[in-house]
Amino acid sequence: MATKEEESGATDGGYSTPDTAVQEKHGLHDDGAAPEPEYAEGFRLAAVMGTIFLSTLLAALDIGIVATAIPGITDDFHRLDDVGWYGSACFLLVGSSSPMWGKLYKYFSAQLVYLTSVVIFLAGSILAAAAPNSAALIVGRALQGWGCSGTLGGSVLMISYVAEPKKRPMLIGLWMSVFMFSTIIGPLIGGAFTSEVTWRWCFWINLPVGGPVLALVVLFFKVPKHIKPASATWVEILRQLDLPGFTLLLCSLICFILALQWGGQTKPWSDGSVIATLVLWVALTIAFFVVEWIQGEYAMVPLALLKPRLVWTNAMYGWIANLANFQVLFYLPIYFQSIHGQSAIASGVNSLPFMAFFAAGSMLSGFLIGKTRFLQPYEFASGVLATVGAALLYTLDVDSSKARYIGPQVIFGIGIGLGNQVPMTALQSFSKPEHIAPTTGVMLMCNSISGAYFVTAAQSIFANYMLKELASNAPNIDTVRVLTTGASEISHVFQGADLAAVHKAYMVGIKDVIAFSLAGAAFTVLLSLAIPFKKLPDPAAAPTKIEQKDEKNGATEFGV
Repeated sequence: MATKEEESGATDGGYSTPDTAVQEKHGLHDDGAAPEPEYAEGFRLAAVMGTIFLSTLLAALDIGIVATAIPGITDDFHRLDDVGWYGSACFLLVGSSSPMWGKLYKYFSAQLVYLTSVVIFLAGSILAAAAPNSAALIVGRALQGWGCSGTLGGSVLMISYVAEPKKRPMLIGLWMSVFMFSTIIGPLIGGAFTSEVTWRWCFWINLPVGGPVLALVVLFFKVPKHIKPASATWVEILRQLDLPGFTLLLCSLICFILALQWGGQTKPWSDGSVIATLVLWVALTIAFFVVEWIQGEYAMVPLALLKPRLVWTNAMYGWIANLANFQVLFYLPIYFQSIHGQSAIASGVNSLPFMAFFAAGSMLSGFLIGKTRFLQPYEFASGVLATVGAALLYTLDVDSSKARYIGPQVIFGIGIGLGNQVPMTALQSFSKPEHIAPTTGVMLMCNSISGAYFVTAAQSIFANYMLKELASNAPNIDTVRVLTTGASEISHVFQGADLAAVHKAYMVGIKDVIAFSLAGAAFTVLLSLAIPFKKLPDPAAAPTKIEQKDEKNGATEFGV
């Protein structure tokens, strides 16, 4: 049975590296030597990483693949009011269940939990693909999100388990690049399937890929012997899952999404149902934090994990960085499709500079972190470059040339990439083995829930300001028709002066979303200054070092 302090994530004021934590747990031998952690090398490491990348590709594709499939889905089910849920159902479960998966990885075999998450994801894919109605599709998407959450969390966790510390920053950077690549090409694949075959293949395609993933996990996911599940009774594990907290968090997110999907679009902001859902969102969010405080060591978000300044500043940095990142990721293709009349595939191709330089930035920071062991400078540089890139993207207009939208993508992409994987690297590098799983779950929850919040908020900003512009300058245009017309179909539905007015309205909405992104990027610069300026511990020197509590930030100082 794990001790109370271990279960709660308490660390006597600080964190240690996975390697030194192993030494502390087993104790030094008389000759001063400590048990050596086992790490994968050569073919086995390549096989594990290949499996992780393939499963991440599969999971991340389905987060965005439905975006371009929605017109085909609405043609079949005729439920326009359900459109928002086809994407949100997946996002909601990815975010709200991440800490739960972190707890499961802590108490059970990582291989077994990972396999379970993939099976749940595939079950959701089958239900979504064969859905006879809109409700079944939404349930299938929710199951996909639930499984996706465990797969993504397990992927990051396995990297920390099998890769030696000096390789982790680079590998996490590569993993982030695969995730971003998958998110970008998802809508392209969804559009191609919907246009050429049927939208149902957006989900059927997961089965021929998911089968090999299951086999590869069984063959290669062997957790090192120095990583062991924490001991606990079934009752204890059930309490650790914090089902009351999970329920409150999920319900609060649903209320937030409903309010912003209705407000100003299908219902006025003064409508009783909009006000009621906003009030419920606030009340449920407050109730969630109260329950987490009461739950203490059993909370899905253990407050002890967030206490060190190193942790909460990095978690907040990752949260706000997504405010900058997701808006450009989703609305740059909309700009290409609506303003320049490009197809879904062409808009994805024109978004490649962002993706390519995001990957380059992630790999560059991973390489430099491995060499210098510094973290904070890359988060600061990331915020500065992302702010400059977002400011340049804000200058785009209806007649902008290719050079005008490629250059800003390069700057913004490399900026976001430089800092994107740093918070996860920081939290894993300063966590004891028994705390890596819950800490990873909390970090992924921050990333995913911020996506649910900020994407929903951006959609509300875009739609409200676009409709406001239309009401002012083109009151004769049917706003419902504009909202229900796909971005790439605008030039086919509207002509002449009406098309010009719609283009202008779209541009107003897109600019306001980019301004939202710009604010997030600028805020990350300030947040980076609050992050402790610390070096990653040197694994080679760890046996000769002792821990000293850093009373100022709650993290662990290493001194000779």
